[in-house]
Amino acid sequence: MKLKTAYMGEVEIDSKDTLKFEHGIPGFETEKEFILLPIEENSIFQVLQSVQTENLAFIITSPYSIISEYNFNLDEATVKALDIQHENEVAVFVIVSLKDSLANSTVNLKAPIVLNTYNKKVKQVILDNEAYSVRHKLSLESEKG
Repeated sequence: MKLKTAYMGEVEIDSKDTLKFEHGIPGFETEKEFILLPIEENSIFQVLQSVQTENLAFIITSPYSIISEYNFNLDEATVKALDIQHENEVAVFVIVSLKDSLANSTVNLKAPIVLNTYNKKVKQVILDNEAYSVRHKLSLESEKG
């Protein structure tokens, strides 16, 4: 199916690749279906594009490319909501806030996006961990990827 996107114009997607947010993303509760689109110029980043709203898209990346020791435990409600059976079914992403330069851009480590890669269920979780910030600067090391 064809999808008009915020950053890439019209693209062809397979509906089986659609990610399902049961309750939407905080602040965008009515947006329930997204698709991951690669950014060819820089494979460390991807676009999380709404299937419903052309102009709604987030740049995301793996938090482990920013902080290798990033880790947290999922609560039982999230594990159940995403129907996670095995740890290897889980992928974690964080939203990037782009600024005037990549060096000034930040990522939200406080609210990661957790994806069950097997069934495509997704949820943004809010961590109760003071070590992680909603505006963690991208470091020079993470820019090098």
